[in-house]
Amino acid sequence: MQISKRNIVAGGLLIALVLATGCGRKSGLEYWFVDSLVKVFPDDAAGSNELAEADFDAARNSNVSIQLAMRSDAPVGDLYVDVHALSGPGVPIDTIAVRWVDHVVVTTNTANTPREELVREAPALFPDVIFHEFPITLKKDRTTSIWITIQVPAGQAPGVYRGRIRLRQGTEPFAAAPFRLIVREATVPSPIPLRITNYFNLSDRHLQQFYGCSQYSDCWWDLIRNMAGFMARYYQTSIGADPVQLAKADIVGGQVRYNLENFERFVETFKAAGVPGPIEGGNLLERQRRRDATMMVPAWINDNGKAALQEVPFKDPRAQQFLNTFLPALREVLQRRGWSNDYLQGILDEPNEWERADFVQTAELVRKYLPGVRTIEPVGAKQDLAFMEKTVDIWVPLLGSFDDKLPEMEAHVRRGGEVWFYTCLAPRGKYPNRFIDYSLLKVRLLHWINYKHDFKGFLHWGGNFWGPAPLLDTQPVINEGRTYLPPGDAYITYPDRLGRSFYSSIRLEQMREGIEDFGLLTELARYDEAKADEIAAETVKSFTDYVRDEKTFRQIHRKLLVALSETKASRISQGIK
Repeated sequence: MQISKRNIVAGGLLIALVLATGCGRKSGLEYWFVDSLVKVFPDDAAGSNELAEADFDAARNSNVSIQLAMRSDAPVGDLYVDVHALSGPGVPIDTIAVRWVDHVVVTTNTANTPREELVREAPALFPDVIFHEFPITLKKDRTTSIWITIQVPAGQAPGVYRGRIRLRQGTEPFAAAPFRLIVREATVPSPIPLRITNYFNLSDRHLQQFYGCSQYSDCWWDLIRNMAGFMARYYQTSIGADPVQLAKADIVGGQVRYNLENFERFVETFKAAGVPGPIEGGNLLERQRRRDATMMVPAWINDNGKAALQEVPFKDPRAQQFLNTFLPALREVLQRRGWSNDYLQGILDEPNEWERADFVQTAELVRKYLPGVRTIEPVGAKQDLAFMEKTVDIWVPLLGSFDDKLPEMEAHVRRGGEVWFYTCLAPRGKYPNRFIDYSLLKVRLLHWINYKHDFKGFLHWGGNFWGPAPLLDTQPVINEGRTYLPPGDAYITYPDRLGRSFYSSIRLEQMREGIEDFGLLTELARYDEAKADEIAAETVKSFTDYVRDEKTFRQIHRKLLVALSETKASRISQGIK
């Protein structure tokens, strides 16, 4: 077998690979390091975007992604990839995950986006989902990549660590790709002071389709626990627990009585898995998709002697009775569990002007029955925000809608409010976002925006809203066929059916590293705010003017690591914590 050395030492052991077809032909296999911010496509020629040196910078208490591309002129089967513990000045680093990237179908590009803002024109296969199962078969003339994630412990001794990516067929190793990891004194703080919410579809129908687990069964609780643990590893902080949907209800003496044991267990499951909160309780109101439509309340009602969860018009006395009895029942649970200050109540997603009366009336009920509970709402920053001031504590405007509304956001914060931002179907064009046909830098820099503007959180609707075939259709149609989604907007994970969990995506990996960047910037700002602001401004000048190539970003990121490392070292030498 002919193996390209490129920046790789083959160790002298070059063996003929036995192909998956069993035909006995030899193959030419080439492999090379590519920056993990660069997407590797199936038709990339050998050596495309090859790194000049296999050196990678790392902070302590961080995750570092390393990507090795591979291409062969014939199929290669029974292929395994290993990474041994990295050796260096401290204890060996052995917290390493080895996975591989597969390609998904993108039928059309994100609309209203200039060509230069896309990484490739559709239709095409795009790298996204990351699988962990080995062995794999490398297809003929199709480039794919191995995704290595190294978790650097918080107490790791700084210095240069050496590692090797070993390729083997079956038990027989045939080559090694050496690399170096430069661990800096800089340390990602724990916890990172940023709220992260990805909404997840946990409906019974959705989860049964992919996992076969009926709601509240042992299988379902096992699935919820696994999902929570997965989300915690990617810095999800919010627990999406809608008490109305999770409640059970009975009719006692002709009245509806609520049982919130499943809500309590759900929250406890997430907390035990490492998702700290806040608890996001969903919305009390729902709208139909017409301007003149009746506002609805998902309410538990007495339906011919049985408790039933139905959508009831807001003005219906049954809806009002529900709100006036359910909210006090929820208050009792929150106070008993000590969750009142950690619970966030939604009212109506992006309320419109003509919905003001119902919105305000419901917000007043929340203030009345849930003292100490803050309200949170995705808001349309292009509308009049005046009626939001007294009703919504945490504003979450859509990125791209508030470029000229920053003074209003800052005023809300001065009055004791809080501001996050969200992405959903938009923004497009030159703005950062998480779409599959956008660069990975656009994903990572979302959290540099959080630092630059002192936003406290990020929300995205699409955690796992898969269609029937997530790898083949990354653009599901929603809203009864009226909305064709941009690629990847509906989900940033993929279903791991056998593991009852999620598979990650390269977008989610870079989102995690962007959150860690936010942590590093905030940590540097504790010691030298001007320097942190300077580095952030060099990376993100405005919402549409930011670093767009990975080499420049890596230089700035290294500057951040060095600045924080030198600052910490100086303070330590002076005996300052």
